[in-house]
Amino acid sequence: MSKSGLHLRRLVATAVFLAISLILRNTASGYIPLFGAHGARVGIHGVFTILPAILFGPWYGAVASGLGDMLGHFIRPTPGEAWLWQLTAIATCGGFIRGWVWRLLRGRSPEWTRVVVIAMTLLFLAFGSFSTIQLRLEGVSRGFYENIVDPTAVDTTSMNFTSRLAIARTQNTGNPAGNLSARIFEATVMPLAAGGLGILLLVVDLVLSKHFKIERRLGVEASDSGGMMAPWNGSIMPIALTVILVSLLINSANSVQLWLTLTAWRGFPFIYIWLPRAGVSLVNSTFNVFIAALLLGVCYKQPHIKSIVDYSLS
Repeated sequence: MSKSGLHLRRLVATAVFLAISLILRNTASGYIPLFGAHGARVGIHGVFTILPAILFGPWYGAVASGLGDMLGHFIRPTPGEAWLWQLTAIATCGGFIRGWVWRLLRGRSPEWTRVVVIAMTLLFLAFGSFSTIQLRLEGVSRGFYENIVDPTAVDTTSMNFTSRLAIARTQNTGNPAGNLSARIFEATVMPLAAGGLGILLLVVDLVLSKHFKIERRLGVEASDSGGMMAPWNGSIMPIALTVILVSLLINSANSVQLWLTLTAWRGFPFIYIWLPRAGVSLVNSTFNVFIAALLLGVCYKQPHIKSIVDYSLS
């Protein structure tokens, strides 16, 4: 097969996946409302723009995700909402990143990916727990400045490092109480949430790897005991990382853009917008990992698709 013929077949397959995604987007997906606007879309249509990134590489993932976002809006516009090119650009970049992450992870041993995830999970949980304990020992909370007339006069010399840093970064600002609340969130909730995400990834890997009865094989075309051809090497963790982490990244970038754009959301702190959208993204993408694994197993059993899959490793 010539190089141009290979690219043409990959484009045709990407177009088929994109068409399926658009059909499902318009018939089997919906929005969860949030503060008077469409908060987050849920459905399995996104899986079919993920598959080109995994099967054919980053550029095909970028094309599928970008066109999926743009065509999805114009085929069936959301009432009262204009098309935002920024969201399409984010989707395009996300599709490229997803393909790149998959290339980076799929050649790694399952032990390597699991050890890295476990190490990062423990690190985030330890940091979040340590910060929480340090702040509570000094009585530093969201209401710390309520009974303090002059925040700049607070003496931090005898405080522990975490509390001293949080107070020093907020006492000379225009809104000490609000900024302190944000710093506390960054030091406690965010690392603990990151640790929780690591636990979620490990649980997904454990459950789905057991479900598919994945056995380690040499080479790219590893198979399970049931004969399903699979692009993983003893672990489903690379798929979980590719789908869940990149989906959370895209969702976070979209949240920033929508928070800056939608009038109904501007009056709320960003965290009120990001948290529920991130939660929906995690649940939806976790379910999509299962669907993606099933579909990839099917794709790798088809000779015509296997012949055009990108097997190169970065």
